[in-house]
Amino acid sequence: MSALLDNTAPTTKRAMLFSLAVAGVAVVLYLFAVQPSQDAVAKVRRELDALEGQLRVTVRDLKDSPRVKSMLADVETARKPFMDALLTPLLESWAMRAKSKLDPLAADVGLKVTDYAELPVRALPLPKPVPRQLYARRPIRVTAQGSYAEIASFILRVEKMLPYVSLQALTIKAQRTPEAQTAEIVLEWPAKGALSVPAGGGKR
Repeated sequence: MSALLDNTAPTTKRAMLFSLAVAGVAVVLYLFAVQPSQDAVAKVRRELDALEGQLRVTVRDLKDSPRVKSMLADVETARKPFMDALLTPLLESWAMRAKSKLDPLAADVGLKVTDYAELPVRALPLPKPVPRQLYARRPIRVTAQGSYAEIASFILRVEKMLPYVSLQALTIKAQRTPEAQTAEIVLEWPAKGALSVPAGGGKR
């Protein structure tokens, strides 16, 4: 190569060196400018394709929103009886929450409730890890006075209005007056409470 350059005319030498320099600059420009730009363009194109896919999904979901809303409404309707029956503490008292739900039903049939008492909870098997909210079955003893018909009507109303609440026990202490019987009714509720809520319970 050196001998060839020595035998070449100066003008030709300059032309060859110029060509080599241009080629070198072209390689450098490709490696450090053109190729990175092409990679950036390809990356932007991929991101644009992904965004267009998300846009198509969003447009489809928006078109389908009335059906989704209808399905959600059906789920809420099916969920409502259970949520209405679910017992949660009111001012840290399970009996007070039961009182707030049962007093109107007792009043509707003329039954006089004299006491609400919490009985020991029946815990359900817990998953691991233990959740922050615990579910169990909590019995509440209702002491009431009224006629046999009023007591029966009250229990029937509870079963109708709170279908997930079950009758665990019923004791009637016969009195001299048929219209003023004393009944102890134990109702078992699906219960939900925080992890710190004690498992046992007493009168509130």
